[in-house]
Amino acid sequence: MGRVLPHARALARQTRWYVASLMGDNHYRRYLEHHARTHPGEPVLSERDYWRSRYAAADANPGARCC
Repeated sequence: MGRVLPHARALARQTRWYVASLMGDNHYRRYLEHHARTHPGEPVLSERDYWRSRYAAADANPGARCC
């Protein structure tokens, strides 16, 4: 029983990360990390502007979407 709880917590943590990634919850954070690494000192988009830009790009270049 002592080993089950840590494994259950790890599984819950991994599941939360997967669902958050799938739903896009961490996209803006990843954008900020990338921007800081590759463009230090340059202004970053606000979260609102980031999502607007992302959706505009997806609409302009639908790629392999089903709809």
